Amino acid sequence: MSAVETVSGDARAVLRTGAPEISGGNPIVTAPIPELILLGGTIQVTASSATPFTKVAVAIPGLDDFWELTLPGATTSAEILIVFSQVVPVPVFQMHLAGSSGGTYGAIQNAPISIISVGTGDVQVNITWDSPADVDLHVVDPLGEEIYWAHKTAVSGGQLDLDSNAGCSADGPRAENVFWGSGLIAPRGEYVVRVDYWSNCSAVQTKYVVTVNTRGKLPQVFTGVFTGAGDGGGKGSGKIITPFTY
Repeated sequence: MSAVETVSGDARAVLRTGAPEISGGNPIVTAPIPELILLGGTIQVTASSATPFTKVAVAIPGLDDFWELTLPGATTSAEILIVFSQVVPVPVFQMHLAGSSGGTYGAIQNAPISIISVGTGDVQVNITWDSPADVDLHVVDPLGEEIYWAHKTAVSGGQLDLDSNAGCSADGPRAENVFWGSGLIAPRGEYVVRVDYWSNCSAVQTKYVVTVNTRGKLPQVFTGVFTGAGDGGGKGSGKIITPFTY
């Protein structure tokens, strides 16, 4: 993992040495952790407990450190972003999550995780979402070429290598990924990221997370919610998430 923070941005975790001290008592904090995670991607989860908590620990067993997120105040629910590195040495691993009200941590939630191996590189943009909807990632490179579901490879070398839930055909990942791979020289200049709600596929709403990775910078993470039927859009469609410069 490369970062843990609240969705609102009012708290960011600190990397601690060692393992969190566990008592096994209250508070018992849990979160619905997806089983499939993208390299260089981000998951958004709701950590909750029947009793208030002020800290959340996120750890990988076997590593001699953990992320400790101190919340602005005591709560029974917190929206959290967990950002994963572009390099994960194993395809399957366990993640631990626990909560504290100021002292030791309560019982651990153990979540099994499998990595979806997607392309990474000096420039990588991806999106994940939480419903059966068809959500499309569009990235316009500095040369003005748009990469999306109908144009998956650009002259500059950028490509869309994961196109999920196309036409409402649920395939599991609920994710899309655009990257300029290792060994390529990604074009310098301004990129534009857009996200199009192609169809809700009967979902009432869809929460999404966009992650932008560029060499030498911390990941940028953007969240949002789609509602409505969707627009069936193609080239030029979608909501602008962010421009960025590489």
